[in-house]
Amino acid sequence: MWWQPGDVLALDFAGGRYMREEETASLAAVLSTSRTSPATWLTDAGVHSIFGPNVPAITDRGLYAGGQATNYVPNNSYAGAVVGGSFPAGWTVSVIPGLPWSVAGLGTGVDGLPYIDVRISGTNTTGTTQFPQVNFTSGSTSPVSGNMIASARFEVLSATLAGRIAELNSDATALNIPNTDPAVYDVKLVRAFTVGEGMTYRLVSQVNVGVSINNLYRISRLQLETGSFASPPIVTAGAPATRLADSLTIPDFAAKAAAFGFGGGFAGEATVDLSRLSETAYRLLFDFGTDAPNRAYLGIASNNTVELSVKAASAGPVLNTAVLGSTGQYTLEWQVLSGNSFIKVNGNVAASSSATFTIPSLTTGYIGHSRSGGAHLNDPLRELHLRGAKA
Repeated sequence: MWWQPGDVLALDFAGGRYMREEETASLAAVLSTSRTSPATWLTDAGVHSIFGPNVPAITDRGLYAGGQATNYVPNNSYAGAVVGGSFPAGWTVSVIPGLPWSVAGLGTGVDGLPYIDVRISGTNTTGTTQFPQVNFTSGSTSPVSGNMIASARFEVLSATLAGRIAELNSDATALNIPNTDPAVYDVKLVRAFTVGEGMTYRLVSQVNVGVSINNLYRISRLQLETGSFASPPIVTAGAPATRLADSLTIPDFAAKAAAFGFGGGFAGEATVDLSRLSETAYRLLFDFGTDAPNRAYLGIASNNTVELSVKAASAGPVLNTAVLGSTGQYTLEWQVLSGNSFIKVNGNVAASSSATFTIPSLTTGYIGHSRSGGAHLNDPLRELHLRGAKA
């Protein structure tokens, strides 16, 4: 028996096993998914997976509950590029005498995503230091006042000159090549913008007077999006593209909650892979209830604590653990019971409350995000177990 004693609902997303009332169940019987766009994921082995519209993103690490994300690099599939000729449509390339860029190759990587090879080869004879560049976002402007994150994989296939490789506008977010040896750089550059400000995400080199360069780069996974973390790949082919948000619910949750006796209290356990902290928004594992004033939820708060909140008519306890100290895999346990509620982190009690309260009506059960359609986990949920509470 792979589920826990007392479980009435057990969802092992990473293992592909599902149980309801001690009987094996199909995924469709325990999870309903709505998302009208495809979703993607890069496995731990570096393979690009695609999930069709309304298909849950069950990855090699569990259920990915993703929020909406738009890739503002308009052409990361390199449409219009020709080896030895044109660069991708919408890209701009600096024209500096003696320091030409060229398209050296096109293809699909072992990860299943398109790549482009670009070369810069020549000598700076202009009399001043030059910064030859390839701009991936020509003419793009920021859609928000706030952070944007640029991400990509840059492979230095060969190089004779070390220096800068990627920039997000002309500021301190440049990434430097520490040497000229072949290497792979998974770039993530975060910068604050004002709405309407021009965005310049580019490959750039610094070539001093009289210096020669012969560098060959392979570029893939180009992405520029709002926020401070990089979403799974979003492929574009001439215009920004959007991955719509997941809506994930437990089917017939009201009937299940009543049959399982959750109105008198409920408990459970979840295993989640946290890839980042220091978020500015909540990330929920579940949100059960009726509306904002009447709900119980568990999630990672914006201050990096685990938070359990129970509200009926806006009244009820809120439990917070200490700040999580690192990323990684966490097992979270909880109990929602008047007079005896708690949170455990990796087996240890991390917060508790003896407050008495009324459990809200549990009419809907959302997984991996809030009932308002926000606060997505944006990380893999490996397992979720639900059971009745114990006094």
